[in-house]
Amino acid sequence: VGSEMCIRDRNNTESYLDELKKAATFDEAKSIYKTQKLEKTLQSVPYFVDVSDYFQRWNKEYSSEVLNEIAKIGYTNDKALKTLAFKLEERGAYEKAKIVYQRIAAIRPNDAQSYMSLANIYKKTKNYQESMRLYKQMLGNTIEGIDFSGMQNIITNEIQHMLAFHRTKVEYYDLPNDLRSANFKKDVRIVFEWNDPYNEFELQFVNPSKKYYTWYHNKLNNGNKMLDEVKNGYAMQEYIIDDAQTGQWIVNLKNLTEEPSLNPTYLKYTLYKNYGLENESSEVRLVKLFSHNNKITLDKFVY
Repeated sequence: VGSEMCIRDRNNTESYLDELKKAATFDEAKSIYKTQKLEKTLQSVPYFVDVSDYFQRWNKEYSSEVLNEIAKIGYTNDKALKTLAFKLEERGAYEKAKIVYQRIAAIRPNDAQSYMSLANIYKKTKNYQESMRLYKQMLGNTIEGIDFSGMQNIITNEIQHMLAFHRTKVEYYDLPNDLRSANFKKDVRIVFEWNDPYNEFELQFVNPSKKYYTWYHNKLNNGNKMLDEVKNGYAMQEYIIDDAQTGQWIVNLKNLTEEPSLNPTYLKYTLYKNYGLENESSEVRLVKLFSHNNKITLDKFVY
């Protein structure tokens, strides 16, 4: 049954996009979309993400309106809202993403991820003091009922990154000495976030000598971490490549979970180069984790 569902969903995806691609004008495309949207079976998170991407070529504002349909159908669903927030970040629409993350925090106040996402988006929208206040609370584990122990490395890196760029805009004197050091840099930092802690998948990192390391996000190989994520409500992992071998690195990904077609799992992939330095660059991508049941190459980059 599962594989048939995947095939049907895939064909369905192709058919609605194929139909839209036949449009010769923006008005024609809008008309096709309005007809499609009446079909109840199409009203899903992937549909609105795909169609919004399609409308980018015609009209950015209209594309945003289509994407915003996710907020309407998923107003009380944090998984759907995270997909929306990830997509907005990919497009650099940080102020809009902030509103979505605030909504997620309102409906998931006991999730560690709610605070991390808010702290990160506050930093991107220049609410530096508010961002630092949340990082400090997470670092000190002072938010009642939530344990941030599993995220300490990520929190530490975010705080040091904040000080590398915005030291004069935040209060940092009460931070531990090792965090206040001005010399902070990581060559390459990759951050993965996904919108469902129960989802199982694997990531593989291949170095320039073709040696590989696999990180398993499944009950069999990494059960304790998954238990901690589910219990404390977070789903993220970082990978640092520092003072490592130069050459081409490859990142592979494989989904291990049968997915619901209406609201499946997406993964946000953020690649930072020269992390913490003046010439830092970053790229955010939204990845359809649910459609990669065979191993795919997520990224290749030269370090």
